[in-house]
Amino acid sequence: MTKKSIIILLAVAGLFWLYKTQIAVTPRGVIEDLDEAGMIVFSPHNVKSTITVFTDTSCGYCVKLHREIGQTIAGGVKVRYLGYPRAGVNSPSFKTLVSVWCADNAQQAMTKAKMGIAIETRNCSTQIDRHMEAAERIGIRGTPTIVLQDGTVIPGYMPAGRLVEISNRAAESIAN
Repeated sequence: MTKKSIIILLAVAGLFWLYKTQIAVTPRGVIEDLDEAGMIVFSPHNVKSTITVFTDTSCGYCVKLHREIGQTIAGGVKVRYLGYPRAGVNSPSFKTLVSVWCADNAQQAMTKAKMGIAIETRNCSTQIDRHMEAAERIGIRGTPTIVLQDGTVIPGYMPAGRLVEISNRAAESIAN
């Protein structure tokens, strides 16, 4: 192996290390490592920005945020939900979240569950465990927690009008 190829190999290894130890542990990196197919997504026709929300169907402020989802979507914001049962995996909240994710129409099930309407108990393979691991890596302790496209973390509820404004601004900042 030549000196030049060793240097290139070390540079590549260094970049990989940097990604795994620094970039991937930022909120943005953690969220980008998740598969959107494992999320419940509410999307407008014309997406201006995306937020990722750690949610629990038994959380009052999550319910309030979801009640305003029409306004949020109308503002061009795609909302991607991640399951985060605050009481843990052995809780009724976890079982409800699994039922939501396993429903034939997960969006409808999410809305019903957040309205306090009982949904059919379901069981299937979900990515909620990965969502909980992501929350731990970011340091999330409560719901709702909103992660903007630029990685900004917003702990707690924010009114839809303000959320649309800062979400779209965050998306513009990373596009420029």
